[in-house]
Amino acid sequence: MTSGPISEIEAELAKLPPAVLEAYQEANDTVKESFGEEEIGLWAKEGLTIGTQTVRSWESAIEYYRVSPEVSKFLSFPSFMQWARCGTYLAQDSPTLAVSFFKSSVSIVPNLRPQYIPRWAGLGRSLYKGTWKSSTLAAKFFEVSPDLVRNLPFWDVEVFASLIEALSYKSYDVAGECLVLGRDVLPAMGREREPFLAMSRALIDTSWREVKTCLELVPRALQQVDESQTGRFLKLGERLAKVGLRNTSKFLSDGTQALSKVPQGSQGYILDLCDALVVITPDAVPSFLKSLDDVLNRITVSQLDTWFQHGAHLLQENPESGIAFFKIESNTSEAMLETLSSSLELDRVKGILRLYCRALAGTGLEIFDTQELVSRNIGWVDEDSASTDGTKIFLPPVVDHYPSKQDNFSWFKVVSTHQVAHLEFGSFEYEFEKDATQFEDRRHEMEQKAIERKAEERAAAKDAYEMAARLLTSGAEGDVEMTPMYDDPNDMGSMRTFTDIGRFLDIFENGRLGFDIFTVLEDCRLDYRIKVEYPGIRAASSRVQGESLANRPKIEEMPLQQGLVELLIHMSLDQFQDLPVAVEYKEAAEMLSSILHQLRTADANVEDTAEATLRAYEVISRVPNEPEEPDQFEDQDLEEPGDFSEEDYQSLVDQLQAGMDASSDGGDGESYESPDPVDYRGDFKPEMVQLMTKLQADSGEQGEAQPMTQEMLEQLLQESPELELDAQEGEVDSDMSMFAQNIMKEAGAPPPNSQPGEGYGPLLHDDDSGGELEAREPETYVYDEWDFRANDYKPRWCIVKEKTVEEGDATFYQESLKTYSALANHIRRQFELIVPESMRKTYRLIDGEDIDLNAALEAWCDLKMGVSPDDKIYWHRNRNRREVAVVFLLDMSASTAEAIDEGRQTVDDRDAPDDPVEYMVWLRRR
Repeated sequence: MTSGPISEIEAELAKLPPAVLEAYQEANDTVKESFGEEEIGLWAKEGLTIGTQTVRSWESAIEYYRVSPEVSKFLSFPSFMQWARCGTYLAQDSPTLAVSFFKSSVSIVPNLRPQYIPRWAGLGRSLYKGTWKSSTLAAKFFEVSPDLVRNLPFWDVEVFASLIEALSYKSYDVAGECLVLGRDVLPAMGREREPFLAMSRALIDTSWREVKTCLELVPRALQQVDESQTGRFLKLGERLAKVGLRNTSKFLSDGTQALSKVPQGSQGYILDLCDALVVITPDAVPSFLKSLDDVLNRITVSQLDTWFQHGAHLLQENPESGIAFFKIESNTSEAMLETLSSSLELDRVKGILRLYCRALAGTGLEIFDTQELVSRNIGWVDEDSASTDGTKIFLPPVVDHYPSKQDNFSWFKVVSTHQVAHLEFGSFEYEFEKDATQFEDRRHEMEQKAIERKAEERAAAKDAYEMAARLLTSGAEGDVEMTPMYDDPNDMGSMRTFTDIGRFLDIFENGRLGFDIFTVLEDCRLDYRIKVEYPGIRAASSRVQGESLANRPKIEEMPLQQGLVELLIHMSLDQFQDLPVAVEYKEAAEMLSSILHQLRTADANVEDTAEATLRAYEVISRVPNEPEEPDQFEDQDLEEPGDFSEEDYQSLVDQLQAGMDASSDGGDGESYESPDPVDYRGDFKPEMVQLMTKLQADSGEQGEAQPMTQEMLEQLLQESPELELDAQEGEVDSDMSMFAQNIMKEAGAPPPNSQPGEGYGPLLHDDDSGGELEAREPETYVYDEWDFRANDYKPRWCIVKEKTVEEGDATFYQESLKTYSALANHIRRQFELIVPESMRKTYRLIDGEDIDLNAALEAWCDLKMGVSPDDKIYWHRNRNRREVAVVFLLDMSASTAEAIDEGRQTVDDRDAPDDPVEYMVWLRRR
């Protein structure tokens, strides 16, 4: 091919807008370094050809000349001209398209083989359909192409471009958004890119709007799936998309979340099961994956196959029944899981446990799961620990400690028995002024010492405050700490005296240590009483205690003070032999054992626990909380420490105090940390229970819902060691305002926007959406509903609230009989039609089965008196007794919500007319 003279080309370029010639002249000097004279002529002529294609194609020519120097560095001249002619063809269709092509070429040619350039241009051209929207989409493709080509194999770029083209037939806007998303998402994918693109392509035909959502979701979702299984999972999504699965993005989300929770190495097995379901009924796959987490929480992976095979069999017989099975919305599925599972749900034994607890306590206790107590946000935060609020028992929703249901049920009984014991044996009935039975009362003496100690603290705080104020007044340099000064002695700790147990716990300088000791000793007293009062639970209780003991930390590995508290826990769990005790504090351990043994009697009460706590605290608090070398411990037998003696106790306290005073360390060692809880004993909050009880009592007596201000209540909560424990674990919000508000509501103030007894309100029919219901109010019950499609019951699908109707007025009854006498007679006749079933004796008959003794005696008396006797002295049994019981059943299903009269149509029962027009009218009316 030969080119015309350069001067002729420049003359033709001069006829175009001046910017074209300027771009040519600027590029000409540079391309001379890469092209020969003849090649320059061809280059210049191709630019002229581009600029004269359409009215505005000169813009394309400008861009062509502008990028030519850069492009020529990477392409041989034949490849360069091939690239240029691609731009020419694009300029014929759309100058805008050609401009985007040339702009992107600078970044494309270093990363794309020359033979792929025409195919790349063809991809952009395929998106152009002659409209401005398609032109915008094609231009956008060229803009994102450098990133795609740089990070993806070119065949993946081609597949993605074909996906965008197919999507553009549905929506150009969605196609453009997916194009940008693909640029950001696809490069980060590896081997799963190909199956993902295949799945997205399948979605175009069934649910094209899902493509964008899947692109947004897939980076996060696939992180939860093993790398070796991502391709299989996406191919599963492709198969489901091809059969018309709706909401594929939800399938990706639910599926990956379900797979992330299966045991390590089991994802491939789960996908095998999904592949089997696709063959039978694809719609069952999402249901299976969504329920998988719940299923695996109840059974093992090895047991899953049995449950799955039963569901697959149901799918083959009745798809609706099979899908309900995999959704766990059928009694068949629930029953099979219950059979396979070793775990025990509280809902399944709540009724039995309720009767059991009521029998123990002699009161109408209710059983709830701990989630409800935690949701109240009034101080309880652990859903795995049983507890009581003084009126109700709260148990964990599921127990899976043992491989058998019977053992798990025994654990439930042990835990609930311990909570009932708090109520039965007076843990929350502590009275500060009530005498103990096993110890001399020292509470008042210790309280006076605590008051004096706090007075000294206030005086020291006041002196420090005044000193800081003088330093500031005198203009002292440096930081001066202004410690708050308490002028009113009631400002420090006074709110703790609102309850008796709070008044007692306020005695201790280390409130947390005092509360921990009180909890251990009270649990010990209760465990002993349980074994004495309820021998039937003794074996199960001993087993649970032994297992709890085996899981306790080693005493010798703990600081001394914490180790002595742990020693108390071991003894409270009936371990008195082979206990590791620091040699230096052997006498202290023996004294703690004798104190604890004083509570192991049926006569001990909660006031005795308080007195024992005072004495144990005096001993433990005088031991430094420092670690001790393991070789300084010896195993001791503390089963028979001897009778408790106040003189020996006081002597030991004086000895420990002298040791503290003589110590030259000048410190108390490590900060004290509470021991790990004993799981079966649950969460013990005596001060919170007494607080709630007192607030409710004050509310009832005074007619007020808030017998104390919220600020006062917040101060009490902040000082309570019960909440301090949880706050240390990071489970309670630092702001006590929410606790105070919720406690006041529990004490009597009704929750906002609700009415007492309002219950659930109207339950609207929602075409089976939603899930299982839960009875959250007293006298409220859930029951199963028949699903005619699945041919099975949906478990806990309906709810009914029992309501006791007040007795009506007798006048209304009489007026109703008078007003509806005809209806009453009709009902009476219906009852009379019932065939008598029961036998009734008819007396004073002339003939019968046997003699009527009463009538015979009367006849005998008449004969003696010379009076003619009655000959009716027999009785006979006739089947003439009717026993009628009436129950009213109301159909509350959604089908009864339709008004019958409004929907009733007048039907013309005449024969079909002969006239065609009248016949059509008659037929429509029929």
